[in-house]
Amino acid sequence: MTLDLPRTAAPTEAALHAGDDPLHKARGLLPLHRNWAQDTRIPQGVRPVVARSWARAGTVAGEIAPVDASTVRERRRENGQLDRLLPLFKQSLLSLAAQAGNQLVVSDAQGYVLWVMGPSQIRRQSDGIGFVHGARWRETDVGTNGIGAAMAERAPVQIFGPEHAREEQHSWVCTSAPVIHPASGKLLGAITLAGSYRTAHPHTLSLVSSVAAMAGAALYQEHTRDMYRLEAATVLPEEDFLLVDSHGMVASSRGYTPGPRIALPAHMDPGNVWIPGLGPMRAEPVDGGWILQRSENEIQLELSSAPYPRAVIRHGQTCTEVPLGPRHWQIMQLFAAHPAGVDAATLRQLWPQGGSAVTIRAEISRLRGKLGGLIAARPYRLLVPAQHTG
Repeated sequence: MTLDLPRTAAPTEAALHAGDDPLHKARGLLPLHRNWAQDTRIPQGVRPVVARSWARAGTVAGEIAPVDASTVRERRRENGQLDRLLPLFKQSLLSLAAQAGNQLVVSDAQGYVLWVMGPSQIRRQSDGIGFVHGARWRETDVGTNGIGAAMAERAPVQIFGPEHAREEQHSWVCTSAPVIHPASGKLLGAITLAGSYRTAHPHTLSLVSSVAAMAGAALYQEHTRDMYRLEAATVLPEEDFLLVDSHGMVASSRGYTPGPRIALPAHMDPGNVWIPGLGPMRAEPVDGGWILQRSENEIQLELSSAPYPRAVIRHGQTCTEVPLGPRHWQIMQLFAAHPAGVDAATLRQLWPQGGSAVTIRAEISRLRGKLGGLIAARPYRLLVPAQHTG
C-alpha cells in the first residue's frame, strides 16, 4: 500500500506587513472599496486574492439568517472528522486567539459556522454582524470574507477591514485556512481567527496555516490506519485486482500499476463500472471500500455533439459520459471514420501548423486517460466501434 504525503498550499500574502499601522491601512483601503462598490470595477491597489474574491462574489446585501440550534447539532454530527479535530484546534489556537483579542471559528464545507469560541466581548461583537452558530458565510451569502475566500481559493486567506464586501465587517480582520482531506482532496471546512482589524498581524496567517496543515497530517494518519485495516480485513482474489477505499485510494493491487488514487464514479454501485484510466471493471463492495477486477462485458461507445461534444460509454447497466474538448472531439471523429486506424501523419493534419510527434503522443495520452483503454496504438485506433448519436 502506498499513499502520497499530504501537501499544503503555501500561505498567501498577509493583509499587513510587520510594522504596518492597521488604522492607516484601513483608511487607505476604504476608497478602493467605495469605488468598487459603486461601479463594480476593481481598482488598482487591491490585493490579488481580494480582487479575485470581489470578482467572484460581487456586492452582496440582505440579512444573514442562521439555521436553528437543532440543525447546527445535526451538522456537527454529520461532520465527524471536524469534530474529532476540534481538540487540536482548541489546543493550538484558542488560548493565543484569546490573548490577541480574537475568537476561533470552525465552519463546515458549506460555510456554516458550527463552533465559535473565544472571549465573550468579541463574541458579543460578532453577534452584531451575524457571525454566529448556524450562519452560512460563503462568498455567495455574505460577499468577500475570510471563510468564503479560503473555501473558494482552497488556500489560507487573510481578509482585512475594508477588504470585506459588507461595510458592517470593515472593523474586522478574519484569517482563515481550509481543512482539506489529504486522501480525497475533499474540502471539510475552514478554521478562522477573527477580531478587530487593530489586532491584525501577518503571523496570524502563518499560525492558522500551520494548524490547518497539522489537521491534514492528523487526517492522513487516520486514513493510513484505515487503509491498513481495509487491506488486513479483506480476502483478496487470486486474479488481478485493485482494492480501494471509498475515496478511490489504492490499498492493494495485483496486475495493475495505478497511481495512489483512482477516480471512482460519483455514485458507485456493485457490478459493471467504467473507471477512467482503467476501463471496464467489475466492482464488488467490501467493508470500507471496493474490490475492482477487469470486466469482460460488452462495451458500446457513442459520440454525441449535442448539447456538447462527449463520448458516451455503455458498459453493462452503467452509462458514463466523458466531455471532450475541441481537439479530442476532432481526434475521436477521425478514429470513428477510420476503424482500421490512422498514423501520426494523418493526426498531424488536425493541427493548423502540423503537430509534432511529441504533441500528438501527449494529446493521445490525455485522451486515453479519459477513455480508459479504448484507444490502441500502432496504428492509433478505437478498440470498439463508435456510433454517432447526434
